[in-house]
Amino acid sequence: MLVLHLTAANLKMTVRNRQALFWALAFPMLFVGFFALVGSFAGGSSAERIGAMDNAQDDLSRRVIDALGAADGLEIHPRADEGAARAEMADGELDYLLIIPPGMGAAVADGAGAEVLFAQSEGADGAAVAELGRVLALEDLRMAGAAPTLSLTVETVEGGGGFDFGAYMLPGLALWGIMSNSIIGVAVALANYREKKILRRIKASPMRARTFFAAQILSFMAISLVQAALILGFGSLAMGARISGGLLAIGAMILVCNVAFLNLGFIVGAFAKTASAASGLGNLVVLPLAMFSGVFFPTELMPAFVGETTRWLPLHPMVEALRGIALGAEPLTAFGGELALIAGWIALTAVAAVRVFRFE
Repeated sequence: MLVLHLTAANLKMTVRNRQALFWALAFPMLFVGFFALVGSFAGGSSAERIGAMDNAQDDLSRRVIDALGAADGLEIHPRADEGAARAEMADGELDYLLIIPPGMGAAVADGAGAEVLFAQSEGADGAAVAELGRVLALEDLRMAGAAPTLSLTVETVEGGGGFDFGAYMLPGLALWGIMSNSIIGVAVALANYREKKILRRIKASPMRARTFFAAQILSFMAISLVQAALILGFGSLAMGARISGGLLAIGAMILVCNVAFLNLGFIVGAFAKTASAASGLGNLVVLPLAMFSGVFFPTELMPAFVGETTRWLPLHPMVEALRGIALGAEPLTAFGGELALIAGWIALTAVAAVRVFRFE
């Protein structure tokens, strides 16, 4: 019961500390708002890109493509190689692929009908599909007295689509906010306790030191859940990223990640003599992790040797797993490799924290 009372006391002190509350909750959401604004400028006016393969080369196929290209917000990009065009969809260079079969006009004239394949990437919003359906319906009506002969088959291509700014940034921003508060917060708190001789008094008191530290950990764990809820909730509204994962799985992932962050905070706090030194050392750990772990930009954009190295940093598997769980509704079991790497970092940092920590 004592550990719960101490945890409640720590949470009350955090709530009363407006400066700490700002850095823990308000500052990360300011970052979310900033990146949401950047994303709206970056992607607000982009048109849907359609790769068009006209294998018929007849009047009907040309009318369909011309009508589709005349629609607002759509761009037609002629393509001759289906394999290459599908690769462009996977890379996000095309949103759709229109494939018109050979002899479409002749088939329609014979009353046989014709199928038009329209592959749609996961990132596309479906506007072009609706427009193509309208175009085909109009072409059917042009054929006086004829029953509908044109049909549309829509195929969703897994893994395709353009770069979704909000979906990419949001999980990383949530973990960055939690990591900053946990590492710097624990380090500064320990430095303050050491400066004020509180740690020495705890060691000399009947209360077990592990009870004191357990309360510290539990309070930071609770704050991390509040941080995640606020950042993901606000970010989903501001950035348009849909949170489809289960709350229990997201919460479990946040808590697991925060164990490693808190261990790092204890390590930093062991070397910091003052609160200002703890803040500086904490930022020295937090900023490189955030910059090189795929929080703000894909690690694939880095030089090959840098990208491969940063994949082993603790934050990288955390960001990858949280993206899949929160945005892709994937289970925790789908990220066995990432969880194994996180567990390794938790064990390593726990051993290091115990070895380097001193009360004096």
